[in-house]
Amino acid sequence: MDNIQLLTRKEATCSDLLSCLYNLKPIDLEVFLEVAKKESVTLDQVAQVVHRDRSSTHRCLSKLLSAGLVNKQTKPLKGGGYFHVYSAVEPAKIKQQARQKVKDITEGLENLIESFESDLTKHLQSAPSSV
Repeated sequence: MDNIQLLTRKEATCSDLLSCLYNLKPIDLEVFLEVAKKESVTLDQVAQVVHRDRSSTHRCLSKLLSAGLVNKQTKPLKGGGYFHVYSAVEPAKIKQQARQKVKDITEGLENLIESFESDLTKHLQSAPSSV
C-alpha cells in the first residue's frame, strides 16, 4: 500500500504516521517504541529487547536520532570512559515536527500539481517519438 493511502485509512496509527513521515522500517519503529517506554535506555538494553545485534540497533538509533525522534546523552563511567543513553523526544515536540513535515509535503505537492501541465508538456516535447 502506498504511503498516502496508508495514512488516509480510517484505522491509521501513530506508527503509520511515523513510518511514512520519517521513512522508518518496522525495526526502526520497534526500537523507537522500546526507547519511548522508558525514561532512558542504553544501546545494549534496546538490542536485547528487540532481539537484534548491537550494530543493527545502533543504526536504528542513529536514524531515529537524526530524524529528531530520540535524544542521546553521554554519561561517564566511574573508572573512566563513557556510555550513551537514549530517550524519546516528547510527544508534543514530535507532533509539532510532524505538522511541519505535513505542511512541507503539502506545499511540495501543491507546487507539483500547479506545474503539472507545463512539466508534462516539456516532457512530451523532449521525448523521442517511438512510432
